[in-house]
Amino acid sequence: MENIESLRALAGVPFYCLAAATLSMFFTRLCIEILPMFRMMDIPRGRHQHAKPVPRGGGLAIILSFAAVMLWYLIFNSTAAKGWTHDPLLIQFGPPLLAITVLGVADDRFELKSIVKLLVQIAIACYLFWTGVRIDAILGFPIPVWLALPLTVCWCIGIINAFNLIDGMDGLASGLAMIAAFSMAAWQIITHGSLTLTVCMFVFCGTCLGFLRYNFSPARIFLGDTGSMFIGLFFSYFSIVQSAKAVTITSLLVPVLAMGIPLFDVFLAIVRRLYRRYILKMPDVGIMTGDHDHLHHRLMGQLKNPRKTAYTIYKLAVLLVAGAIAAALLDDVMKSLSFIILLMVLFTVVRFATIEFYDTTKLLSEGIRIPRRKFILTALHPVLDVILLLLAYAGTCTLFQRDMDFNPYTLKRMMFYIAPFPLVLILSGIYRTYWLRVGIARYYKLILMLAIACLLVLTLVLGDILLIYGKDRDQISLMREFFVAYALLGSALILMERFALHYLESFGLQNIANSIMEGKKEVLPRTLIYGGGLYCKLFLISLSSASRQQDKRKVIGILDDNSMLCRLNVYGLNVLGNIEELEDILAKHPFDEIVIALRSTTDETRAKLLEFGKRHHITIREFSCQINDLDSPELEKNYPVI
Repeated sequence: MENIESLRALAGVPFYCLAAATLSMFFTRLCIEILPMFRMMDIPRGRHQHAKPVPRGGGLAIILSFAAVMLWYLIFNSTAAKGWTHDPLLIQFGPPLLAITVLGVADDRFELKSIVKLLVQIAIACYLFWTGVRIDAILGFPIPVWLALPLTVCWCIGIINAFNLIDGMDGLASGLAMIAAFSMAAWQIITHGSLTLTVCMFVFCGTCLGFLRYNFSPARIFLGDTGSMFIGLFFSYFSIVQSAKAVTITSLLVPVLAMGIPLFDVFLAIVRRLYRRYILKMPDVGIMTGDHDHLHHRLMGQLKNPRKTAYTIYKLAVLLVAGAIAAALLDDVMKSLSFIILLMVLFTVVRFATIEFYDTTKLLSEGIRIPRRKFILTALHPVLDVILLLLAYAGTCTLFQRDMDFNPYTLKRMMFYIAPFPLVLILSGIYRTYWLRVGIARYYKLILMLAIACLLVLTLVLGDILLIYGKDRDQISLMREFFVAYALLGSALILMERFALHYLESFGLQNIANSIMEGKKEVLPRTLIYGGGLYCKLFLISLSSASRQQDKRKVIGILDDNSMLCRLNVYGLNVLGNIEELEDILAKHPFDEIVIALRSTTDETRAKLLEFGKRHHITIREFSCQINDLDSPELEKNYPVI
């Protein structure tokens, strides 16, 4: 900061803070009266701690007061008056602020689905990245753009949802936000940082203080998602801006530990839910499933008083921030001591959480049994699809590279045309499909979603063509052909991968298993299937998933009385003949058993097969698929049933 001018400007900071607090109290009081008219009420149910309906969406008061005071500062402050409409703060933070406000109000009114909120948050994070607010260096070491983008997106989403999760008790989120903002402002003053950033922090601190007047226990209004997501966005933006110049671990600790309590709470929540879901096998527990075991819930259970609980968490937050600032300012010997103090504070936080933290080592000791086959295939399909689309894109580039004037290899262009496919598939819910066990209807839906993605890509291409080439017909035609070829090739690869999985599950795995068994010279019963219809397919599928040795068989072919199927190949097996040709079939293709795989069989046919089996010492079995009432007596049969 420039010495004299900066000191004069800092002298006016308390005035902005006071103005923000006054405006915040006014708007909060207004929200208490107006929000119920729009049915923005938090009705007590489930995990809620309040007994009566309370207005939610009070974050509007914080947003309005913050925006009003900051605009006042940008317009009238002598150091920012020149070209204030082009101020980076307004350009970078203004549109995301508007978007998160609309999203929060809509969620508080209509309770939006989590996927909708997540997509908007991702879009906001991407906007921040493209406007220059990004994590492009760690401790002074630059990182590539392909790593900087996901890191920035994950950081923004993590901070936004951390404050959303911690907002579970009166005055907690707004109080912690006030402490974090004050500590970051103090750090800016200590390090002679940005004046505008310092003013922002103090203004935000004032808005939270004014809102806390009505939000502290017993609360008359709640932040709602409008407030908690705005607070998360505020700190995700300013923490990136403030930590961009950090070149040491201690200087990076200040903005991170200023948000320490929410960050630790969300981390411990993830660990807790993973342990319960995959180690304890608790039903209806997932990463996104809410619980009553957050830090404030545990403390509340011990202290039995919401005010004391809030004060205790405030003290922990102050300890974290003070330790971080001390570690950044002290010399080497004292830094070591301050780190020890920080570790003690962190241990205290974990101790208060009293979660199954140390038990999660079972994840390692038991070999991390989380990723079973179904989990892996479901979780990795979006990644696999992106890889296939990249291959399709690269292959199309290879085919067209001689004639192209435009450059399709830029990261921005590739992301622009690859992203619609996984985005459409995610929104459609197609990734919830377990493709090893799938019906034809799911393939129809996949084809429809791929067609929509292709149309979306071609729409984007049309806009790109008009912007780049105007009336150059040759390049327009070439570009259109390029992206049509890419869209069709990418869709074909995705479909082929699904069909390949289904084939492997249905028939391929069984053939591979038979080949392995033959190589090991293990004796398997040679089986002839009677019937080439649906029950035959079901029987083959049951063989492919057989886990016990006694359930495994080597199928030599199919027996069917339908003359149209004779000598054809059905389900990868040859139809060797009909029941009248059993003697000849046995002579040419010896077998040990016959499995009847028909929906219904006549007594005459059963008798004929049983008589043939007794004569040649062949076992006759029947494959059955049926639903029986538990209270009905079992039917006794005089033949074995598989």
